[in-house]
Amino acid sequence: MNFDRHQRVLWLSQVRSVPYRERVELAAKHGYGTISTSPADYDRTRESGLTLAEIKSIAADNEVKLSYLDPMVFWVPDGLPSEGDEDLITYLNRTPDEFFRIAGELEVDRIHLIGSFAEGRYSIAELTDYYGQTCQRAASYGLKCLIEAMPLWGLRKVEEVVQIVRDANQPNSGIIFDTWHYTRAGRNDKIIADIPVGMIDTVQIADGSKEAPVGRPNVVDCLYHRVPIGNGQIANKEILEVLRDHGHMTSVGPEIFSSELDKLPGDEIMKQIQPGFEAILKAL
Repeated sequence: MNFDRHQRVLWLSQVRSVPYRERVELAAKHGYGTISTSPADYDRTRESGLTLAEIKSIAADNEVKLSYLDPMVFWVPDGLPSEGDEDLITYLNRTPDEFFRIAGELEVDRIHLIGSFAEGRYSIAELTDYYGQTCQRAASYGLKCLIEAMPLWGLRKVEEVVQIVRDANQPNSGIIFDTWHYTRAGRNDKIIADIPVGMIDTVQIADGSKEAPVGRPNVVDCLYHRVPIGNGQIANKEILEVLRDHGHMTSVGPEIFSSELDKLPGDEIMKQIQPGFEAILKAL
């Protein structure tokens, strides 16, 4: 399949160690029209000395759009995980007011919600209500409000987020589909046919083992041990073909969280992730 630069998203994960200006330049150089960001990364970029005007100017000069402000956890009252290291809790711990303020300052068009609360903490009906309220607030800022399933905490399966989005029935709603999370949650391709066309806003592609190694928590494996596309056990081509056949492949990007990539300069990171990413799109 062919995807133009406006359909390609460079997720912050694989370039999180790269300074902002270089990161945006790498996105432009390798054909990405969008790059994701986070409140923590925004703070670090400001602390590096760049003004808000400079941050937006660098993106505009490179024709790269800042989008997918990620992740919001306090769309529910108890948003933080019950366990986790201090760095992760600090990264996630942003109030809705702070999140929407940063979204407004950066002029992003999308926010990204995850369910890092404890498993069983909320019913689907409760989550639907909270999600609908957040969508309505996001709409007042002109934002699309996207939600993702992650088998790390309390919102684990794609079918759960599909039900939440469907029942909330908000015009600015949608889901983010991640092949790594989809596989780890227990792949079930039959559900893809039931997802309404247009509900999936974008598809994240990652690779790694099908299960976390013994003794390594899923969340640690997720955030530090993914591998470039084609170097792991995730059946990405099969999954993407099913998504394609049901009309869901309209936006795509790699999302490789890796402590090994964190050690590399930006150009070397892109040399690691681009071949597999381009190859799998060409194979569809």
